[in-house]
Amino acid sequence: MNLSNYLKMKEAFSIYLQAKGFTHKSIQSMLVIFHQYHQWVDREHLALTEVRYHDLLLFMSHCQKTGKAQRTIGHYLTTIRHFYDHLISASVITTNPATGIKVKGIRKKVLYHILSSHERHQLYNSYEASMARQRRDKVILGLLVYQGVRTEELAKLETGHIHLREGKIEIPGGRKSNGRTLPLEPHQIMDLYDYVLNVRNELMRMPPKRKVQSTTTEQLFIGAGGHCSSMSNFIHPLMITLRAQNRHVHNAKQLRASVLTKWLKQHNLREAQYQAGLRYISSTESYLQNDLEGLQEEIQQYHPLG
Repeated sequence: MNLSNYLKMKEAFSIYLQAKGFTHKSIQSMLVIFHQYHQWVDREHLALTEVRYHDLLLFMSHCQKTGKAQRTIGHYLTTIRHFYDHLISASVITTNPATGIKVKGIRKKVLYHILSSHERHQLYNSYEASMARQRRDKVILGLLVYQGVRTEELAKLETGHIHLREGKIEIPGGRKSNGRTLPLEPHQIMDLYDYVLNVRNELMRMPPKRKVQSTTTEQLFIGAGGHCSSMSNFIHPLMITLRAQNRHVHNAKQLRASVLTKWLKQHNLREAQYQAGLRYISSTESYLQNDLEGLQEEIQQYHPLG
């Protein structure tokens, strides 16, 4: 392939990745990989549009021989797969030669035991909340088991994000997630109302454990004296209590995965993507594999690299 054709193909690939919503940094990284892949294809006297499955196996073996780590080779393969998906979308080719090829030896993302709606509801109902801190933590628990809110999103919530009259909560977006507005469960509304109207003020009046200056803040979840503690200080003891109730509980990410798995069964991918605040449809699809029983931590047994 001459330089002019290569540059045109690179530019078209870049535009495709932009349309898919990848960040500038990710696109630049993929284009570097694409350049390296193109150089190998050129040395092998192949055409990018004519590469086949067995050619990619040779490329991966080449990467391994040059000392590339398995995870790096996996990144290379992901970029190549995106490139050929782009060619398919442009009607240049009809099949992706990278389909079915994965790298052995890369640990999979942990797949959590998916807690059923009944299990999550039971966690919420069984949580004893008599003291102010416990009542606060029960509200946090509700947002974990019903709305699948991320820990970092909990830290960004302010009192103005709660719309009790409409029975909804506004989840602000962040660097890695999109904002969205989600409905509250009826039993959550009463606990949130009590928290915003009474419990939060009670916490504000409490003397802080450490010598920190009491403050006035709109942050929804606060510690004694209005101190805006790290969310992990709230989540960690909450998880210890939940594990005592249900031995299958592991962490907040598991609760979120359980909620998203339910949404994927009830709604289409785009709707589930919105509710989860996920930026990419591919991220939403990855939760489909969480529709399993029990906690699974597998090692991929993929062909061809040992």
